[in-house]
Amino acid sequence: MRFALRAAAAGNLEGGWLYLPSSENPGLDTVCVLVSDDGDSESVASALGFPQEGLDTSTIEDTANNARQFQDAPSDELLLESFVYYWRFDAWLPKPGAPQPPPWEETKLRLDREFFDDLGTERHDVACKAEGCSKGAVQYSVLCRIHHFEMIRKENCPFIE
Repeated sequence: MRFALRAAAAGNLEGGWLYLPSSENPGLDTVCVLVSDDGDSESVASALGFPQEGLDTSTIEDTANNARQFQDAPSDELLLESFVYYWRFDAWLPKPGAPQPPPWEETKLRLDREFFDDLGTERHDVACKAEGCSKGAVQYSVLCRIHHFEMIRKENCPFIE
């Protein structure tokens, strides 16, 4: 792994896909294999004892470039951290030692809450047009916050006022 990361940082890693021996986080001394993109690389890697797909050369080089924003000549440890973070979370390492990102459900709930709050207050002088609703409509809509959320997001609103 150390050799592959250093080669990627120098722009000298041959094109292909890096495969790992397992889904566990690799270390610098983890043995891995780079398989050419020609044909069925997954079958070749699996036959060699490396069933876990890692990243393609271009993305490994990008993880090295990402590490450069923190260190001009990134250490092997930082190259590995940047690689693993991208490999596990499909996201760029935001800073060395960064915690893993929150689960998608938590992020979605936060984004939904921001959207819901941005709808603003309900007007008392304009009734929500949803059948049976006694709330007021939000500005620029004929629906209350809950019904406007549900119309736009196409799902039940998780927030109760």
